[in-house]
Amino acid sequence: MSKNKLSVDYDFNFTLIALTASCKEYKLAWILNRDFDLSLSKEPNIDIEFVAGKTMSISNYLTTTEHQSIRLLGNKALNVEEKFNAYLIPELKNFDYFVIVNDESQTFNPETFIEKIKSIPIVQFAVLVDPLSIKSKDNLIF
Repeated sequence: MSKNKLSVDYDFNFTLIALTASCKEYKLAWILNRDFDLSLSKEPNIDIEFVAGKTMSISNYLTTTEHQSIRLLGNKALNVEEKFNAYLIPELKNFDYFVIVNDESQTFNPETFIEKIKSIPIVQFAVLVDPLSIKSKDNLIF
């Protein structure tokens, strides 16, 4: 009997920016809305289930236009269980938030965006991250 193998290739064609900021996610979303003229709004949390029966809930803010979407995600799970420090991207647990930009119009300039984010007083650090270099990059597929 022959076996079929299912191969799934995800598209990681987006810009990923990692942030360290000393504030709650709603305040960061408000500041990004103000400084970048965005309309980030709270969306339902993203729930991720693991094989061992553990679940985690990640904060999720989103704004979309015709050719672009920008998503602000928390890195640390909101429902941290005892002895279960869950991170969206565990290998980048030093970062508090991620900004994911899908830009079909090719008008988004990540360097300019990062420089402007770094000028925000509550943001300690911001860096562009290659999604393909992350071991747990599948956690970024929604």
